[in-house]
Amino acid sequence: MFFALNWTSWKKWVFIGLLIGIVYFSYQLSSIYVLEPQSQVQYAGGISKAVKDEKEVALTVNVSWGDDVIIDILDVLREEKVKATFFINGEWALRNEEVAKLIIEENHEVGLLGFYDEPYRNLPQEKITEDIKNGESTLKRLDYEPLTLVRPPENQYNKDVVKHINNLGYRTVFWSVYAHIQQSTDANQKAKSISGELSKGDIVLFSAQDHLTATPKVIKNIIKAKKGEDFKFVTVTELLSPAKIKLNPIN
Repeated sequence: MFFALNWTSWKKWVFIGLLIGIVYFSYQLSSIYVLEPQSQVQYAGGISKAVKDEKEVALTVNVSWGDDVIIDILDVLREEKVKATFFINGEWALRNEEVAKLIIEENHEVGLLGFYDEPYRNLPQEKITEDIKNGESTLKRLDYEPLTLVRPPENQYNKDVVKHINNLGYRTVFWSVYAHIQQSTDANQKAKSISGELSKGDIVLFSAQDHLTATPKVIKNIIKAKKGEDFKFVTVTELLSPAKIKLNPIN
């Protein structure tokens, strides 16, 4: 009896120790998320989609380097009479002021993709605040204000980063559909695939990089396909107002 009692007690404490280890390990995994564009990782409390009945979607474009593809995208949007939301990196805007001004002059919505490229999850909160304020000042110099939308640079963040951005008064915007375009992408096939995936309230992400030459044609084909289904293309702010928004918090 004595041996059995101590063996039972020993197993109990081993179980408790294992449980504590599992809880700690799970917390560590859930506290840091690196969102690869093609992954299905849930967003850390940021906005990913509008919950609404209207057939509306928002096209968003991340801009951190290059200019040729951006000009081609702007041409497509002008031809199709569509407004998009461009998330602009501050340093890029300083190096490509004319293109940045063109985006603004054509009345597209602008959000911030950080001022520098350094991932926010690696920075203390005061550095994140400084980076956003630098980006905001850059956009003001280009006659764009107020800044309301932020995407963490390099798509790397954790729940504390998103909470801090929101506490500063900005909306942290991610996406529900990623247009995974590569150098070898067939524009027609990719547009058909994305069009079939799109539904009411989706936020679509494109990367505007000069080697991704299929991007403008993909955007054009998506617009034509979804317009044929009576969808409207709006900015992120238009999409979210007055709709409810879908938040995917880290548990």
